[in-house]
Amino acid sequence: MKEREIKNFISKLKRKPDSHKYDYGHVLVIAGSKTMPGSGILSCLGALRSGAGLVTYAVKDEFLNQVSAISKPEIMFYVYETSSDIIDFIKTRKVSSVVIGPGLKADNSVALRKFIKQILSSIDIAVVLDASGLACFNGVSDELKNIKAKLIVTPHLGELSKLLNIKSDLIKNNREKIVSEFSKKNSLMCILKGNNTLIVSGKKIYKNNTGTPAMATAGSGDVLSGIIASFVNITDDIFEAAKFAVFVHGLAGELAEKDKGQTGVISSDIAENICYVIKQISSIK
Repeated sequence: MKEREIKNFISKLKRKPDSHKYDYGHVLVIAGSKTMPGSGILSCLGALRSGAGLVTYAVKDEFLNQVSAISKPEIMFYVYETSSDIIDFIKTRKVSSVVIGPGLKADNSVALRKFIKQILSSIDIAVVLDASGLACFNGVSDELKNIKAKLIVTPHLGELSKLLNIKSDLIKNNREKIVSEFSKKNSLMCILKGNNTLIVSGKKIYKNNTGTPAMATAGSGDVLSGIIASFVNITDDIFEAAKFAVFVHGLAGELAEKDKGQTGVISSDIAENICYVIKQISSIK
């Protein structure tokens, strides 16, 4: 990323003396399950350390106690039962961006897909769709068309292969073409995670050059989802927000590696280094 672009985005992160928490967005994370309660926590941490003013974790009652036990005190909780509950919360609690999917296991993928589509069709804010939330659209990605939300999908290579029902090697050898076609066809932004993460939105394309193999660890993508959901709240340019989120996420991984070593980094290390990365690049003259 060019120095000018970094300075421009950093200027948007600076806070005015009379600002308040709602100036920096309210991120809602719909995630988690009994066996993976921590996935949503990682997304929440990514959002908090990126500067989100408020972060709420939407959970089912069945694992509320589990997730509360491993949470940070700054994370708020909302217990829901239906998609209508979620939509009402978004509209009444000034939610400005949403993450759906990390650890959101379901016995019935059709039911989960219906739940997510109802949300995506009812709100016009940025939504990051990741992990299990994306997997329930495997083979039926056309159902992501014509929705109201500003959709950002964040698959890695294997997830995109299943989503589009295309072999991984074919995508790997034609990344830009296939991701561009998918993005254009469904009017969404696609972030293909991995080495040199690729971001495509319409005709806009960005290849990231930060990161390290140390980030190949469970939950790394959950952290990224939270960063994206935070950054979309401080700029009208969602593509710019996604670019900077991927850039910062990679730098946070690099910083964690310097401290923990390549094999010792875990995703919460990446989340906790976000603030140091932002502090470091904010000093660029």
